Amino acid sequence: MFDGSKEMASRYPIRGFDIGKHDERWVLDMSIRGQEFPYPSPLSKGQYIVTAQTGKVINMWPNDFYDLFPEAEK
Repeated sequence: MFDGSKEMASRYPIRGFDIGKHDERWVLDMSIRGQEFPYPSPLSKGQYIVTAQTGKVINMWPNDFYDLFPEAEK
């Protein structure tokens, strides 16, 4: 689960942007088949970051994550 930490952002293709004194936004650069450049998908605290068997990284909201991976512990 993404927590907004710099340590977690360093493990994935995540870019952070300071929006104001107390606000920050992130994007997860996702590779798209047939595209030369990655797609910057908005990322929020609380979303799950999933790495597929192919190595592709995607982000999911908790409900979607648990629907897809019901065996995961909540």
